Amino acid sequence: MTDSDRTLLKNSIDLVLDLEFSDGDRHLAQILFVFDEGDTPDVFYLKVAPGPDGTFLPQGSTGHSVLLADIVAVHRYQAEPT
Repeated sequence: MTDSDRTLLKNSIDLVLDLEFSDGDRHLAQILFVFDEGDTPDVFYLKVAPGPDGTFLPQGSTGHSVLLADIVAVHRYQAEPT
């Protein structure tokens, strides 16, 4: 993750970003909290998917936590053109 990715992540609380992980996984995440201190900086988020009316629908009933070191890139979400 670059410094600009980290800044985008920290400035996007409650917004939806496209997260790309070191294991090749990639999904949309509504960012809830970024802990960027100590030995294990991480992010807590809800996995979401675009709904039919432009809102985002949660995927599952629990949040996720992942180490910042496991995130390869952070992208702004851009809807697919219709």
